[in-house]
Amino acid sequence: MFGWLASFGVQSRARSNATTRWLRLKPRTLFEGLGQLGGVLYLARQDIATSAETARPHGCLVESAGLAPLLATHHVGLTCAITAEGPREWIDCVSRDGDTVARIYLLPDTDYLAWDGLFAGATPSDAPVHRAPDRDWLRASRARVLCFTRRRMAGFTVLGTCDAPISSLGRGVARDIAVSVAAEVSYGSSCAATEQR
Repeated sequence: MFGWLASFGVQSRARSNATTRWLRLKPRTLFEGLGQLGGVLYLARQDIATSAETARPHGCLVESAGLAPLLATHHVGLTCAITAEGPREWIDCVSRDGDTVARIYLLPDTDYLAWDGLFAGATPSDAPVHRAPDRDWLRASRARVLCFTRRRMAGFTVLGTCDAPISSLGRGVARDIAVSVAAEVSYGSSCAATEQR
């Protein structure tokens, strides 16, 4: 959250630095936290084949194929950058094989206390050997503004999505991010689940 405030009034020519903190995180911890974030911008690889790693349940299920890459998450990279378009914060989800499988951008509408709490119990790690998203990866992704939902079902944590109540500022930031990565942005998805604790 402080990235949004810290850059207020900074001249655009000075906006170029980025820092990334790496954590080891289990999919269940990720799912629990994502359900509390509120509106985010979600991009996921479309060309991920179901592997043994993603097929293994980890005590987690997803309600749509678009969320399946999150099952492979082994590390997350938390990046905070000051860009020419303004401050940006995002999460890169990286598989055990070093593939970046999804990216989640925080928006002004995101619950930043939940963001901080999401990673409170995570284990810090060195940067894994990984392949960062390139222009083709990002361009092929459909950027979706959504809310993650989570519920419990027969001992599993089930991750779904629903429409995000998004402000006009949030829409503008989502549009700017999508333009910067040359992705098409979508603002709606049908509500797939209701959060249950």
